Amino acid sequence: MSPLNLVRFKRGKITRRFAAAMAKERPLVQLAESISQTAREALNEASMLVIEEVEVYLDRLPSNLDGLRIAHLSDVHHSPLTDLDHIAEAVRVTNELSPDLVVLTGDYVSHEHEYIEPMASALSRLRAKHGLFACLGNHDHWTDADAVAANLNANGIRVLNNEGLRIEIDEDSFWLAGVDDHLVGKTDLVSALEGSHDLELKLLLAHNPVVVRQAVRHSIDLVFSGHTHGGQVRLRSNEKRLLPRMRLTNGLHRRKGTQIYITRGIGTVVAPVRYQCPPEISLLTLKAS
Repeated sequence: MSPLNLVRFKRGKITRRFAAAMAKERPLVQLAESISQTAREALNEASMLVIEEVEVYLDRLPSNLDGLRIAHLSDVHHSPLTDLDHIAEAVRVTNELSPDLVVLTGDYVSHEHEYIEPMASALSRLRAKHGLFACLGNHDHWTDADAVAANLNANGIRVLNNEGLRIEIDEDSFWLAGVDDHLVGKTDLVSALEGSHDLELKLLLAHNPVVVRQAVRHSIDLVFSGHTHGGQVRLRSNEKRLLPRMRLTNGLHRRKGTQIYITRGIGTVVAPVRYQCPPEISLLTLKAS
């Protein structure tokens, strides 16, 4: 064998070994590429905004209020993970929908007190024909519930904290109530319904959707909730494990005579990612059954 043939043989042997090694490692390379792509998608999805338009049929809705449009935002979570630009865009998109009412259902900041005032200022730019209303969430308490409520109220957003009021529109009306957060043990639905009539339409703002159990007992027609983020990261499209007893994470559901709408919210916690669960602005149109 000539020296040249010997070199060719050795090179061929090295090439075959390298190819065999690469073949074994290819699944790991593909896995790494897949994880990297998923991470990019999750980061990008967190900055998206999806409008969910839903019609809700209510037996006790006054005929003059048929078609009332309510924009629902929740879980803003202003923090290093959810910046003011994202909140401002959510406000802009909501205003373009020209809602009759805007309701907000808690968790406006995550943990830091310094984010409360700029959050409230950003949300003050929301516009609705018949007002802006809110309730508090668990993160608001973990930060400073009094400061969150004070700043929202000062910026034209009425915080309903275990209280309610009658909204009058075109000679008809309904009762709008809001309760404090369930997770911190401060929910008082009885107080929120004081002054309401037994037969009138009742809408409830409650950050945590588990409150629907109480809402059913008190004949609430429709509950607006957040808290779950829809799961935030869904590895399966039918993921519903956050509330295993109720199996409710997002969307419209019915419990006996009570309906509940759970929004995915617009912010994030823990990590600035969402996967198969984009941020949501909800627009609910109330329809007379």
